[in-house]
Amino acid sequence: MNLSIGNRICALSAEGRREKSMSQNAMCLLALLLTPLMAQAEPVTVNLGQSTQNFTMAGSGANASGLGQYVITMGACSVSAGNTTCTLSGSFTGATPGFTDGTYSLVTTYLGTGATPFLGVEQAAGSNYFSFSSVPQTATMTLNLTTSTGTVAVPILASGQFATGATFGLVYNASAICSGTAVSTCAVAQVGLAAGSSITGPVTGSASFIQTSQSYYFPHLTFGGGYQTTFTYVNYSPQTVTCVTNFYNDSGTPLSIPFSEGTNSSRTDKLPPGQIVHDQSVADLNIPVAIEGWAQGTCSGPVQASALFRYFRSGVAQGEAGVNAETAPTTKFVTFAQTNTGVAYANPSPTDSTTITMTVLGAGGARIGSTSKTLGPLGHGALNPGPLLGLGSFAGLVEITSTSPIVSLSINAEAFPVFSSLPPGDLAAATTLVSP
Repeated sequence: MNLSIGNRICALSAEGRREKSMSQNAMCLLALLLTPLMAQAEPVTVNLGQSTQNFTMAGSGANASGLGQYVITMGACSVSAGNTTCTLSGSFTGATPGFTDGTYSLVTTYLGTGATPFLGVEQAAGSNYFSFSSVPQTATMTLNLTTSTGTVAVPILASGQFATGATFGLVYNASAICSGTAVSTCAVAQVGLAAGSSITGPVTGSASFIQTSQSYYFPHLTFGGGYQTTFTYVNYSPQTVTCVTNFYNDSGTPLSIPFSEGTNSSRTDKLPPGQIVHDQSVADLNIPVAIEGWAQGTCSGPVQASALFRYFRSGVAQGEAGVNAETAPTTKFVTFAQTNTGVAYANPSPTDSTTITMTVLGAGGARIGSTSKTLGPLGHGALNPGPLLGLGSFAGLVEITSTSPIVSLSINAEAFPVFSSLPPGDLAAATTLVSP
């Protein structure tokens, strides 16, 4: 039996379990009202189009107060390295510049591979609203909004707590169906009271958040083949900051990285005031070839962000280099270079390719080699200019230009396995270079 459009699904955080009426098409909020500390930030509201995946609520019968209970599955789920990831995705529209149209994915992860640990309870007798009654400490929930200019990751849930200021609501459409134990009406309220029943179907809705996020770009990461990468966030502010970090391989698809808490292509870290995250990958150092990629972090407030590359031989660290994260892509870079300098770059656009040109100049300024390549959306590359261009021993500089903004870093490796970072080579787009 189809669910009528008037029935709604919703979830409030444990901090605010009261029904809210906003309009005839009211949605339930998944967080508290905005706090005074965030009042000066820019609010963003987007309309979430019909999800590609189904949202499922399985009834488990009434509790001692006579309220229906649910086991909640947040979209289509997959298992990897002992973790479960569930996704609801579709298109979105909005009125805020930068968020007028694009695609969204509401991604929920939790430790374990069994049945979903998200439990809900009816808010009041006969209500189609529910509240989460159990959310695991290991779970994260992130709303990713992708436009032509990049992806904004909005933290919703981390460390068992819902993020203040981020809200969303969902509603079943007419194609939702009920199955299992029969119910008199295919509605959220009825399903919760009938153990063994369920309601499932695509959903639409809306989401609101406070645009205070800051993006941090890590143009390179590597693990295996003797290498580990450590990601560091330092929260120096008096506010709690949540950082969502997404990892990508050379082709721009999600890259799973092993950390002590699990292997994932995305991680969410919640940092109270003064707290740090300093987490090294735990890859098998004996993998013959190092795996490479890059990462983008989105934090709800400002932090100090950096990556540390460490090289091991026989399990003993031989060299390392720390590199600050980039905060703004650009189209021109210049760095010192010699034969074995490591140069990495990444394209932060999720939709557009870019053409990158690398030009090498000798110590006297003479052009001694150049090459171009196309980098796809979210693509990545890393190279040594000497072997790439067939150059012998040289010292000079490398100019990198691109047709759209990218991020880049360089590593000095003159005395490998001792190596170090080079200063940021970012230049303003209007800068005139020696070699055009």
